[in-house]
Amino acid sequence: MTRPPHPRSGVNSSSEAEIGRLTLRDGRVVDVRPLEGRDREALAAAVGRLSDQTRYLRFATAKPQLTKRELDFLVDVDHHRHEAIVAIDPTTRRGVALVRYIEVPGEPDVAEIAATVTDDWQGHGLGTALLRQLAGRARANGYSAFRASVLGSNRRSIAMLLAAGFAPLPSHGVLREYELALAEPRAQASTYSPSRMPVYS
Repeated sequence: MTRPPHPRSGVNSSSEAEIGRLTLRDGRVVDVRPLEGRDREALAAAVGRLSDQTRYLRFATAKPQLTKRELDFLVDVDHHRHEAIVAIDPTTRRGVALVRYIEVPGEPDVAEIAATVTDDWQGHGLGTALLRQLAGRARANGYSAFRASVLGSNRRSIAMLLAAGFAPLPSHGVLREYELALAEPRAQASTYSPSRMPVYS
């Protein structure tokens, strides 16, 4: 079910808010835009192209392919409470990275983030660059903080989160929790309950 527009948002819908082209630090170029429903098949194919290790780091389980229900959820983006940005290789027209945030239930100023970069594009600064784009859209939509959950063994993603300014939160088990302040919160946030799903690969 498509969510109604966020009442506090002034950000345009994806059809009106093309983000454009992004040049990475090594000169690589990607086309960047909001995820849309028409990306469903391409998203499924992109997940299928990931290595077993990258899929495990993203989903914390063996995930050879996405289910229909998972795909329904991932492309059900209203660009307010649930936003997603896709990066596309302009030479192959394949998606090579995806970042998203989803509003944390009960905490309307906080969004949980997720990011995946295909194996051949990892280590080039793409995830960090897309995270900056995502943060800008979250601020425009009124969010004051990002949260992230990552497997403790995922050292590359932890290093990226720390470099981006995320601070560690008290964590238990195999997941590590991090938070980034986007703006001054309008009100005190409620007690944080760690997510069970890691979001970075």
